[in-house]
Amino acid sequence: MRVTARRGKVNPVLVALVPPIVFLAGLMVYKGFRTVVPSAFSIASMQRVEAMEVIKGVSPTTKNGLPIPQNTSLRSGGSSRLVIARPANNGAHLLVSGSISAGFLAEKNELDKMLHFKFGRHSIEVESGGESVDAVLFFSRTETKPLRLDDPNTNPDISVFDLLYNNITLKPVPPGFIEGNKYTSDNGMTIDVSMGLGQSGAITLGEVPQLNISVDSGSTAWVEMPSTVRQQHTAVGSKPLDIGILIPRKAKGSEPFVIKMFGEEVATIPRG
Repeated sequence: MRVTARRGKVNPVLVALVPPIVFLAGLMVYKGFRTVVPSAFSIASMQRVEAMEVIKGVSPTTKNGLPIPQNTSLRSGGSSRLVIARPANNGAHLLVSGSISAGFLAEKNELDKMLHFKFGRHSIEVESGGESVDAVLFFSRTETKPLRLDDPNTNPDISVFDLLYNNITLKPVPPGFIEGNKYTSDNGMTIDVSMGLGQSGAITLGEVPQLNISVDSGSTAWVEMPSTVRQQHTAVGSKPLDIGILIPRKAKGSEPFVIKMFGEEVATIPRG
């Protein structure tokens, strides 16, 4: 008995269609993956700004290193600077604001026993043409009606108001004038500081002396990121970490600014 093998013919139309179908399927999987896994750094805005240093010696984190909630006063005794920024055509800096994905942070850092992960300010860098740029990393402060800061003055022989706008390290200083505790820039930025009493932290006994810092509606408040930051893991409700990056426009080089996080390039910023 002879068995004859049956060999079907190859349909050239199907052969031509297979590569596009595979490509489309791969594209759909990629888009689905990008939907589930957000980008490492999402940029909300890029603005040319003037920036005024109000006071130094403050902290935007709690004693265990977690960012202070927006409705809580800033702590005193840290090494951070409080800065106000306002869009200005002649501003000396670029302010890039956005958020770092909580998943990206968790991926790059190990958890401790409290389901927190710790990372250093040096983990976020700005370069231009491969050269390091002296940028400033900030946390934003959205509670500015007014922004509250525990009295940072530790010298009873001087007034806390003598510390305002004094020995400024963030240069250049925007052109303007100081009248008492109020600063007004030529572009319309206003910073008005008064003394008051208020609660400090989530749990407190009584009220403590605080500075109340009011700014104009066109300005935003920022506090320098400390050298070490802690963040809750997504398992206990972590949120994206909102930051600002203040980049000097006259930094050396002519190449676009490249933002790197944990050695990974996450954004390219034109010099403008």
